[in-house]
Amino acid sequence: MESGGTFDLPPEEAHHVSNVLRARSGDVFEVADSARRLFLAELRGGSEAVVLEELAALEVDARVVLYQAVPKGRHMDLVVEKATEIGVDRIVPLITERGVVRLDGGGGKAGRWRRVAEAAARQSLRLGVPEVSEPMSFVEAIRESGDDGILLHNGGGTRRLEEGIGDGTVRLFVGPEGGWSEAEISLSRDNGLFLAHLGPYRLRSETAGMVAVARSLAAREATVAHDSL
Repeated sequence: MESGGTFDLPPEEAHHVSNVLRARSGDVFEVADSARRLFLAELRGGSEAVVLEELAALEVDARVVLYQAVPKGRHMDLVVEKATEIGVDRIVPLITERGVVRLDGGGGKAGRWRRVAEAAARQSLRLGVPEVSEPMSFVEAIRESGDDGILLHNGGGTRRLEEGIGDGTVRLFVGPEGGWSEAEISLSRDNGLFLAHLGPYRLRSETAGMVAVARSLAAREATVAHDSL
């Protein structure tokens, strides 16, 4: 995609621009290409548009993975939506001992969460859609995260989240409404995870996930800003 070039919006995007945004011929909008570049484009009628100029990308160069124990009801939809808007790179629905939602085989939920992520990425002008993985067991997630994992826990002996954020991928573990089991906490310690808290108050599972992503990205942005001085 280059300035001055024309392109056709995919049917779903054309519907969104015309029927949701109520755009008409001559209106301008922002669009991202497959190379994760952001452009300003003008609608020419129907699904056709012309590229006006390339815009500066503002995305943070940081990878944050959220391993989220799925809360009951439709709260996971909210987690996926808001974490996407904030800037999460990947979301992993987590199967835990005290989780109240059955996730064996996914049950089609992962597909719905991916659609939520796509809509949220479009709304927030993200240049890419975060990956929403199939549900994963706690043991598998621990094995995948290695010693980059940060387990959010309200128990004693934990430190501030920001103290566990290094230079690599930030991997956040958020537990279910009933909290982590003793076995899960022990396994986390044995595998070198950093046990952290988000402050003095006990947050709901869905709230903790969104807050943890936001604080992690803010910490990485502050580090980048400090290093550039």
